[in-house]
Amino acid sequence: MKDENTPIPQDTRGLSEKSLQKSAKVVYILEKKHSRAATGILKLLADKNSDLFKKYALFSPSDHRVPRIYVPLKDCPQDFMTRPKDFANTLFICRIIDWKEDCNFALGQLAKSLGQAGEIEPETEGILTEYGVDFSDFSSEVLECLPQSLPWTIPPDEVGKRRDLRKDCIFTIDPSTARDLDDALACRRLTDGTFEVGVHIADVSYFVPEGSSLDKVAAERATSVYLVQKILEEWFGRTIIRSCTKLSYDHAQSMIENPTEKIPEEELPPISPEHSVEEVHQAVLNLHSIAKQLRRQRFVDGALRLDQLKLAFTLDHETGLPQGCHIYEYRDSNKLVEEFMLLANMAVAHKIFRTFPEQALLRRHPPPQTKMLSDLVEFCDQMGLPMDVSSAGALNKSLTKTFGDDKYSLARKEVLTNMYSRPMQMALYFCSGMLQDQEQFRHYALNVPLYTHFTSPIRRFADVIVHRLLAAALGYSEQPDVEPDTLQKQADHCNDRRMASKRVQELSIGLFFAVLVKESGPLESEAMVMGVLNQAFDVLVLRFGVQKRIYCNALALRSYSFQKVGKKPELTLVWEPDDLEEEPTQQVITIFSLVDVVLQAEATALKYSAILKRPGLEKASDEEPED
Repeated sequence: MKDENTPIPQDTRGLSEKSLQKSAKVVYILEKKHSRAATGILKLLADKNSDLFKKYALFSPSDHRVPRIYVPLKDCPQDFMTRPKDFANTLFICRIIDWKEDCNFALGQLAKSLGQAGEIEPETEGILTEYGVDFSDFSSEVLECLPQSLPWTIPPDEVGKRRDLRKDCIFTIDPSTARDLDDALACRRLTDGTFEVGVHIADVSYFVPEGSSLDKVAAERATSVYLVQKILEEWFGRTIIRSCTKLSYDHAQSMIENPTEKIPEEELPPISPEHSVEEVHQAVLNLHSIAKQLRRQRFVDGALRLDQLKLAFTLDHETGLPQGCHIYEYRDSNKLVEEFMLLANMAVAHKIFRTFPEQALLRRHPPPQTKMLSDLVEFCDQMGLPMDVSSAGALNKSLTKTFGDDKYSLARKEVLTNMYSRPMQMALYFCSGMLQDQEQFRHYALNVPLYTHFTSPIRRFADVIVHRLLAAALGYSEQPDVEPDTLQKQADHCNDRRMASKRVQELSIGLFFAVLVKESGPLESEAMVMGVLNQAFDVLVLRFGVQKRIYCNALALRSYSFQKVGKKPELTLVWEPDDLEEEPTQQVITIFSLVDVVLQAEATALKYSAILKRPGLEKASDEEPED
């Protein structure tokens, strides 16, 4: 919304309708989404002679989208007025309590002093608090809902209600650092040559009784089936399993890459005596073969995948500080697990919707924003990159067929993938009874009519709800006694918390990378330009997958100029020569230009900036930070 204090031109005669900026006024807030908490630092007010100077300090939020806040001096540390510089780097949490219409500053109350700005722990606590993420210890009432006698064993009466598969070859595949193992896979060849695939998801809902204290706190926190050869038969039900081994993605990848070689037992985790290394290896190969066909068919059927570079860190075990980083590699073993999780989610979505057409908790993905998408297509046309965005599948084909395997082409694909991610909307949980048009149920990126989240109940409360719906659909429990609008409110809350969780994760990655730059930098990398402004340009740093803005006034330039060639923006940089006898070096910056950049820490905060290397300078070593 445009600020209501922004002057609006009174005489608009002679201006085209397109040139008039729409404005609006907020008249009422239906529901408060923001936590009203912010992290930042305290300062004295600039005007020492004002009446406000004697009553208030100024709280300056780290997030520039949050207004600056007046804080009563009585709430500030006792010696803040006499020694304000002592608190210049102290991070505080402040909560907004009021914001008058006619005032640019809000009124707030200091909630907590976090510690030194620029250190990981206080910065992280600030991020969690600002986004309303509850990270407090569970209460005794909640913990009492869990089994008290450990180790826990399955009650005998429960064994009789479930299909016992403890002797089957079932195993987990997870990251090597995983502690929560909530899904397992199985694959066996039947006598007729077909395969029976098992996707086993931890029955978390068994331990979360509806209406219990644990259920309520889980609901509040919310987050932390098309085979190529056709599905001949499907079975949903409660089972008891015993994982025969705990494979990591690395173990599974090794099996996939060495299909005919026996993996030495010492290179694998322990396998239960009922099953052999060869049996597990063959099951992984069979799952991989089926997953490849599933994946190929998904994209033939029109699915879209916009994979952006993802940064992963190695941490020092003692300090918790980042020692190094690398771009996370998404390999065949990851794809194997993903395909069967997608399959299970789709199958469950169809099952619960068939049984409860008004009460199914599903997940939809709306189409991208039309205006942003059409602007991108127009831009790509001018760059000589025709893109078909008529469907998710068409866009996916455009992004895959346009590029080669050389370094420049791969970098350009990463930039375009990032650009086409911007018009995409967030996927949303919803109650099926609240939407009349089933076309709105569709998941745009997956290009399927029905989808839900079932496979991660250990970390998403939405999945717990879906588990309860499936249990009712299978006759294990009563039909859910919940109105569609009540279920929709739960869905809305899960959406809000998921969005906050995503933002917190992004901020946490940025925080740790800033620490790495501070400790190990400056860091050099090639980058590709992804946006050009009149005094700056944006780059995707290819070695680390981060995006940064480079400002012309921070470079050793003699001059710079901006122009548009057609609709293609260009910056011409004229570098100051190192030697007085040399001629100035000219460099043209346009979208998709490859440039060399240096990431360096900023002195005053836990932030980092990017600068452009002067053309012609020799590159430093390409070695990455030590992993």
